Amino acid sequence: MINNDEFEHFINETLDLSGDIALSYFREIRDLTLKGDLSPVTKADEDIEKFIRTKISKKYPNHKIIGEELADFDGSENVTWYIDPIDGTRSFVAGKHDFGTLIAIVNNGELIGGVIDCPALGERWTSFGKNKTKVNKKIVKCKAVDDLKDAVMATTSSHEFGMKKWRAYQSLEQSVKVTTTGSDCYNYGLLASGYIDIVAERLTAPHDYLPLIKIVEGAGGIMTDWEGKKLEFNQRNVYVLASASGEIHEMALKKLEII
Repeated sequence: MINNDEFEHFINETLDLSGDIALSYFREIRDLTLKGDLSPVTKADEDIEKFIRTKISKKYPNHKIIGEELADFDGSENVTWYIDPIDGTRSFVAGKHDFGTLIAIVNNGELIGGVIDCPALGERWTSFGKNKTKVNKKIVKCKAVDDLKDAVMATTSSHEFGMKKWRAYQSLEQSVKVTTTGSDCYNYGLLASGYIDIVAERLTAPHDYLPLIKIVEGAGGIMTDWEGKKLEFNQRNVYVLASASGEIHEMALKKLEII
């Protein structure tokens, strides 16, 4: 029997401690290396994921675990934890505060929990079961504008887009009021809190986007790929669009149509 309140309590306790690990490295150690796909990794990434995995395995020894840095653990129960220990490693190494730890929980094919934890900012967004998204235990809600021309849009970086996707993105960017870059997972917390209307970018793996879906949807927003299709649990290098309302989402999708 899945107990969402129990999960929430356990994750909050775990992230209080893993956040301490992140902050012990933050602005203290610069040990950046590049993985085979040229994405960055630090000792902090590895230590945080090891710590969270250890806590999960002790509390829920039969649950599956899929993380960014370590090999998958194939438990016997149909509950899977997805972990991104530091989303925004480039920001972390550069001493910027907007990195975060991401966790998602999937039970029998249903996304039941999502967390964005930004320890350097003291902000943590959570959503479990049918509960609304909260930041630091206070319920938040998306606040969408009525028209794209008034929208604030965010993207972590558009330089990874292919040429066709770049043209589509440019069509959308030219239609909004202002665009901000950087901030990785923090953008989705800001969208859930009513400060951003749209996020459009490419994410590489399920541990990158599953936690964000739960946070966005729990605040009344919507998140799909650039064709308006539901995001699945096993996609790679997927172009995602998150919006504060269904109406603004449809407007954005129209601009992303590739001619």
